[in-house]
Amino acid sequence: MEKHYRAGWISLLIIFCSLALLVPATAFAFSQYSQNGDDTNCAGCHGDFRNNNYISLVDGQLWGNIHNLHRSTMLNGDCSACHGPSGWFPVALDSSTGGEGLEAIGCMGCHGRSEDNVASNPSFPNGRGAGLKQFHTNAGVTECTGCHDDADPANYTPVGEEVLPPYYASPGTSHPAMPTGPCNNDGSEHFAGATIGLDNDGDHVYDTADPGCDLSPVPGSFASARLLQNHPNPFNPTTNIQYVVDEPGHVLLQVFSVTGQLVQTLVDTRIDRAATYQVTWNGQGEGGRTLASGIYFYRLDSPNGVEMKKMLLLK
Repeated sequence: MEKHYRAGWISLLIIFCSLALLVPATAFAFSQYSQNGDDTNCAGCHGDFRNNNYISLVDGQLWGNIHNLHRSTMLNGDCSACHGPSGWFPVALDSSTGGEGLEAIGCMGCHGRSEDNVASNPSFPNGRGAGLKQFHTNAGVTECTGCHDDADPANYTPVGEEVLPPYYASPGTSHPAMPTGPCNNDGSEHFAGATIGLDNDGDHVYDTADPGCDLSPVPGSFASARLLQNHPNPFNPTTNIQYVVDEPGHVLLQVFSVTGQLVQTLVDTRIDRAATYQVTWNGQGEGGRTLASGIYFYRLDSPNGVEMKKMLLLK
């Protein structure tokens, strides 16, 4: 009886292991910075995330302690932006507890875009970070292609450099130093020893040298302007957004969802007279697309970075 019992468990174990081998690897490959705090996964090339002497593999610059750079400088001590409910380890690349006002997507908040996680991406629903994967592929690092179909540039084209990562679009409520411009017109991606920013779309062309960034106004062209709180708020079906232009220049006013997706561009033009302006938003997306009730952010670019405020659509 005991032999049959043991034999039954052994058979189940063999079946379980066989099924595990059939599970798509995309669910597990490089899901954490390292497996056990050792030199595996990302740490195999980039080393201990808490190393005090991190040397960038891109520009050879000394960044210092990249853990503290993220935690203290970029995130203002908001550990929950990267760490999950289980504690300090492990650190998942695509999930977290969620920082103050930030979506719970961890590293992918800055190193991936929601627009890449779409049905046309062969790695969907694990399509965030397509540009990061292709950056490694184009650099000759082939580990990603074995598990992620979208790591091969022949299979999928990531959204352009100018598309905002989720955390850039919605930097939360207490992260004043977080980068807000992927094209780096204002230098917001230049941290520590960095000299060229990030290659968000993986084509090895950086920031203002990337053709996608030609769609953005050049440095210094933004108007000196301020946002006022929309009214009414909450609203249905329309709300008014006012902004004050102190010095003429280009005005870019856009609406984003809580996941960082661009919903509607309200103003994208040069304004030549200092005054208070108002634009009405009808609660719809581009092309009259119907939007769900919820929180949305409206963002104004300026020479000093960006200003963002929150509004609530109720239906």
